[in-house]
Amino acid sequence: MPLWHDVADALRHAITTGGYPPGSKIPTEDELQEQYGCSRTTIRRAVAQLTTEGLLQPVRKGGTTVRQQPVRQRLTLDTGAHRDELGYFFSAAVQPWRALQTPTVTEGPCPPDLVSVLGVEAGAQAVIRDRVMGDPATGQVMQLATSYLPADLAAGTILAEADTGPGGIYDRMEHDLGWGALEWAGAISARAATPEETRLLGLAPGVPVLCVTRTTTATEGPAAGRVVEVNVTRRDASRFEVGYPIERR
Repeated sequence: MPLWHDVADALRHAITTGGYPPGSKIPTEDELQEQYGCSRTTIRRAVAQLTTEGLLQPVRKGGTTVRQQPVRQRLTLDTGAHRDELGYFFSAAVQPWRALQTPTVTEGPCPPDLVSVLGVEAGAQAVIRDRVMGDPATGQVMQLATSYLPADLAAGTILAEADTGPGGIYDRMEHDLGWGALEWAGAISARAATPEETRLLGLAPGVPVLCVTRTTTATEGPAAGRVVEVNVTRRDASRFEVGYPIERR
């Protein structure tokens, strides 16, 4: 194995066994070179690997410190659709969160990984609705939510407007467009964060995003049986986890 793997293993062991506690600085590059008898390049690759793993955090003009691991907030798996005065929501844990910025609406190609989910051809256009959600009292960003709607159904309708009125897009679909009682399904996954997600969520280097993907299906009218929206919500995977009860059968 490359030498930098050995150095990374040794530093990882020192961190996990308390040799370098959270918030403390690890030795300088020169000190690590002398300690492990290797080149500066080897040290930098080892430190970069541990940074990607979320164990280390570079500090501007302050060396490299052991990252403080936040206590994860548990979001209980919720399989119900709820409603309040603002419309539908899908988890009691996030119901208090609100849009912290003006939502943006654009039109562009459907992402390749969602083409089959949305049931459109590769390169097909979608109406894309982006929201930055969080705690209205503190202004802290908690999640990013993006909705993708097939352009052949949504473009030129109220669904492509920035303000869709009371109840949002789901009330417009059910009551104004006549798409019947909507049906939803969800899935949970994780992936590497994009640079924009890292910036907006304030992610530490190497921290992935926890993704909840929800599909919305129409039951009546010209869109009956079609997936009319795919909503992808991203959260800081170091701050949130999904919990669920386990029953003895």
